[in-house]
Amino acid sequence: MGVIYKLRPEIINFILEEKKTNPVLSCRSITSLVEKEFQVKVSKSSINSIIKKQGLSLPIGRRQKKRRRKAVSEQVVPQPVTPPPVVVPTPVPEPPLIPVPLPKVEEPLVPKVEEPLVEVKAEEFKETECTGAILLKAADYLIGGSLYFSQAIYSRLNRKDEDLLAKIESLIYLPLFEQDKQESILAYLNELQSVKAICLDLFRITSTMLQEVRCVKVNLSDGSIFYLDGQLHTIWSTPHIPHDFATTIYDIKSYINKYFYGDSPFILFMAPGYDIPTKEFFNFILSLDSKTKKITQLTLYNNNFEELEPIHLNLTKKQFFAFGLWPWQFVECRKVKKIGEFKPFYAELLNKEIYVAEVEIELTQPNIYQSVTLKGSALKTRLTEKTRLIILTNLADESVAPSQWLNLYLSHWPNFEEAFHDYSRKIELFTYTGTSRKFFSMEMLDLDRESSPDIRTIFNKYLEALDLYVRWHFLPSVYENKDFSTTKEHFYNLKALLNKEKDKLLVSFKPNQAFQFLKDLEYACRRLNEREITTPQNLRLWFSV
Repeated sequence: MGVIYKLRPEIINFILEEKKTNPVLSCRSITSLVEKEFQVKVSKSSINSIIKKQGLSLPIGRRQKKRRRKAVSEQVVPQPVTPPPVVVPTPVPEPPLIPVPLPKVEEPLVPKVEEPLVEVKAEEFKETECTGAILLKAADYLIGGSLYFSQAIYSRLNRKDEDLLAKIESLIYLPLFEQDKQESILAYLNELQSVKAICLDLFRITSTMLQEVRCVKVNLSDGSIFYLDGQLHTIWSTPHIPHDFATTIYDIKSYINKYFYGDSPFILFMAPGYDIPTKEFFNFILSLDSKTKKITQLTLYNNNFEELEPIHLNLTKKQFFAFGLWPWQFVECRKVKKIGEFKPFYAELLNKEIYVAEVEIELTQPNIYQSVTLKGSALKTRLTEKTRLIILTNLADESVAPSQWLNLYLSHWPNFEEAFHDYSRKIELFTYTGTSRKFFSMEMLDLDRESSPDIRTIFNKYLEALDLYVRWHFLPSVYENKDFSTTKEHFYNLKALLNKEKDKLLVSFKPNQAFQFLKDLEYACRRLNEREITTPQNLRLWFSV
């Protein structure tokens, strides 16, 4: 343990202030900051002691061996030349606070990285031409493959390489480059092939990170439970959630870091239920601001209901949320206590004016005799029509301007009515197909698990996985049984423009007038925008046509 008493008070205060301002700062990073500010070297252990003493350490989920759950019967859920594919500078970010579970190997596969493996200065984004392969890159941001491949290779080669991530991405997207541009990339590939352990590491990583999280079981301190789908559509009473709402391990842990350990509010698409709100939904609301009914554990389950990992929580602060309530929901279980005048509101992400009125509504759950009163906003697209959606939140009690939480909701669910039809269609399809419904799976890649493939094969298979993920989660269902050549011809060869605007990276596709798949591309853009995909520079990707 570091010897804290040797440090001057101003140094200790500086350490604490830096950690409070940026909770994800590592001890190594703070050591550098202290040395730069005070010309004093402080050990990482001393800094860790100071942080722990003040209760500023971040909790870490522990990995547990997978154990197979007993089978549970399915229940019906109620209710042209191609330029380089993507030109986006991407420094390697720090891994999530809760590390993605990776298989054990004889040597550490991915060591704990306290600082980025490479330091790349932020570049000014100007309008840049790229290709439709940005769709594949969006999938990679959700899966985390480039990052974890880079970490594994770094740990084996053990040398600094400022172009490491760019090289990894070039290997992934190699089939999209012209033949004359592949030679320099292949030279680096041959270098990696000479280190046999790298191939084994990448194979194990690929097998693990392509698992999906179908649901998250939430345990409360009073023994009650509820479930979250991987994409945060709503609260569920059962784990039998449509596979379409699953997400990656990397993505769900980013959500956990953001919503449980960070200050971001949960943004649920809608409240569950039709006539009355569910008991589980009330448990969710009450657990975020309660000393007696607290969330104590999250458990991740894959598409086969096998437990992936339990994550223990010790939450001490109030959590925030917002959700959508449809005008036809809970008619007998809600009481409008206040509604204001509808006023024009410019929705920045929608790039149009809507009309908003402040509301206060009391919701009642008759089975558990509980009521909650929430404030929010009623939305109209035209002043003369009926209310289309009500957004309720507990943020309204925290002196947060309505424009802030309205933009938070609309940034996640911008096309809420179309999103509801898509959501309902997927539930209906799952209800009728049941267990016969296929889902995104590593097995679809036909990767031989018995014999370890070479590195080029692994990268090619990962590109196939990205394409499969795009087809499975972002394109209409008819593309599920298509192949890479189809999506490449239809979408990846398209021209697109990148533009940085505030904290967003705008991706604007530019198809010509003869383009025959406009509706499918527009559908993909809407589904992508609902996933809140961010670049390593923490820029939100926003897609349009």
